[in-house]
Amino acid sequence: MASIEALPQQSTQRLWAFRLPAHFTVGFLLLIGVAVLTLVPVLVVIIGSFDIQQTGNPATFSLDAWRQTLLESPRTQSAIAFSFLLALRAPAAALVAFFLAWLLIRTQLPGRSIIEFAFWLAFFFPILPIALGWILLLDPDSGLVNLALKHLIPIDGPIFNIFSVAGILWVHVTAASVPVMVILLGPAIRQLDATLEEAARVCGASPLKVFRKITLPILAPAVLTGALAGFIRSLEAFEVEQLLGRPAGIYVYSTRIYDLITWEPPLFPQAMALSTFMLTVLVIIALFYQRFSSERHFATITGRSAAFHPLITGRWRYIISAFLFTLITITVVLPITMLVSGSFMKLFGFFTINEPFTIQHWLQVLRDPVFLLSLRNSLLVGLGTASCGVLLYAILAYTLTRSRLFGRRMVDILVWLPWTIPGILLGIGLLWLVLATPLRVLLYGSISVLILALLVKDLPIGTHMMKASIGQIGIELEQSSHVCGAGTFTTFRRIVIPLMRPMLVSIFVLVFISALRDISTTILLVSPATRTLSILMLEYATSSAVEASAVVGVILSTLTIAVALVARRLGLQVVRD
Repeated sequence: MASIEALPQQSTQRLWAFRLPAHFTVGFLLLIGVAVLTLVPVLVVIIGSFDIQQTGNPATFSLDAWRQTLLESPRTQSAIAFSFLLALRAPAAALVAFFLAWLLIRTQLPGRSIIEFAFWLAFFFPILPIALGWILLLDPDSGLVNLALKHLIPIDGPIFNIFSVAGILWVHVTAASVPVMVILLGPAIRQLDATLEEAARVCGASPLKVFRKITLPILAPAVLTGALAGFIRSLEAFEVEQLLGRPAGIYVYSTRIYDLITWEPPLFPQAMALSTFMLTVLVIIALFYQRFSSERHFATITGRSAAFHPLITGRWRYIISAFLFTLITITVVLPITMLVSGSFMKLFGFFTINEPFTIQHWLQVLRDPVFLLSLRNSLLVGLGTASCGVLLYAILAYTLTRSRLFGRRMVDILVWLPWTIPGILLGIGLLWLVLATPLRVLLYGSISVLILALLVKDLPIGTHMMKASIGQIGIELEQSSHVCGAGTFTTFRRIVIPLMRPMLVSIFVLVFISALRDISTTILLVSPATRTLSILMLEYATSSAVEASAVVGVILSTLTIAVALVARRLGLQVVRD
């Protein structure tokens, strides 16, 4: 009798479970999925830093790794100091880039479209080949600039040394920091109502005073936000520091972790302790960044008509334009030209030998099975990451923008978590996660783990840009689709996706190029069978095959620029359609 009475109760419990609101179930699953991708690798690193021992019951935690890494290792302490010192380039680059972007947008400079396009090219170029070009120019022994100056200035020793803190800063500022900031700060300047500046000029203010008193104070939040975000991303730099820092004994956070991981045997607890320390610092900075950016919004486009007329700078515009063209020639054209020249040299950097140029290195690289395999891997990783990324980011952005799922805000926070995780830290977290779980059978040493790491790395920027695109689509279009009987998936496929085509193309290109260029995220996850072109180029550059590295750098740069130009043309065609 008791068992008969128990049956309805059990049935009722199962029925209640199936009647849970769909938004709770789907939201919970989404939260778990995003947490596995973004939070679990971080937790693995944090837990691994305490060197858990399973010899007893319960398990014991050890702080030896923290003590050995942070307190007893002068090299690690020096690496942390150099990391923050080199990351200070971000605020300076933000100010310089803001001034350059203001000149390009607010003044009638001759050839400003060419100059702006040159900054876009600098943004798309991989930074490691640029560094190789600068080695040919500023090598302390054989650099062309040093050799030329020795004939003009009677000074013992090199005048410039690319293998130094100043050399690393120069490469980053000219090849990455300033071009990226110019591109990011440009839209903020374009949205500023120029009538504010014109009113100041009517009152007799000079263009420089207008810039100092009107433009800069209004757009200071955008500049400071860009500087703070750039500071966070600067801490993850790896390849330039590995190439230019090691010969001078300069280590940073990312290169120090790489040394600890590649040590025999690998020092995983020490590497994870250093990663956890830097992660704590980055999270504090990121929280400050989020609070700063959320509390400072200035409306510069209002309901009244807005004027966007460039300022007239008179004769000074020709001088400024000539200066910018010179700057572009020195920072973009010159190192790329030297890189191409270096790929044809018998001995990299030696211009004075008999018959210094040859095509032998090109023939060796193009015939090398390792290069062909790396090219294949790069295309697979790039296409796989871009294709999966466009779909994943679009679905995730649509869910966060248009749904009321359980845990949606928590998912939004987790989506931004990879922004605070340097690539080398994400790589070590995924590496340890793969090695410590049954996943190693499927993922270790495979293309899939590289695609997974790169998907997580670009998750914040991809999802954020998709959310911005979806936010511009009137919700009444989707409501009309639902009224006509279409479901959510059909509405997303037939209404939202076609309207997002320009953004989909942009995200595909950005993710594809990012995957081609990436080194820091994948350096710990690649195997000889999954080595990409960027990793191959770094291996050549840090060994005795610098000529081969230059060849790979030229090929990778050409491939990157070709993809960017084709995508730009395709994107314009999509907009017209």
